[in-house]
Amino acid sequence: MAQNKKNYNSNNQNYNNNNNQQKVKHSGAKTTTYMPVSGPNKGVEQHLTTGWRLSKGELIAIKCVTTTKSNLSEKGWFGSVACTFTNTKTGVQSFHWGTMQKNGGKVVIDSMAFVINPRAKNGGYAGTFIRSN
Repeated sequence: MAQNKKNYNSNNQNYNNNNNQQKVKHSGAKTTTYMPVSGPNKGVEQHLTTGWRLSKGELIAIKCVTTTKSNLSEKGWFGSVACTFTNTKTGVQSFHWGTMQKNGGKVVIDSMAFVINPRAKNGGYAGTFIRSN
């Protein structure tokens, strides 16, 4: 096909040089607070951080919520945050304990070297981290 200077081919159709393709997101996260109206935590403010991650072509949904065991430290972090990872394709769930930052909703799961950060650019981040010493 012949090419002219205005990015059109000989059939007068606009073409893309692959320079303007958008990057595909591989993870994201959000945070919220709520007050349960029933159950053991009725009337107690709960902090919830949700995230998602594409792993090997499968979507992993993540839900982390404060529990009755969650205690706020002087530095503003909740300990004993319950995190559930669910593979949406197979339905397999795994449970892990983490810590959550009260102000930002960031969750760190040390046993997996995993972080869920709703304040990361472009809609949050859920994935591994490397600890610097």
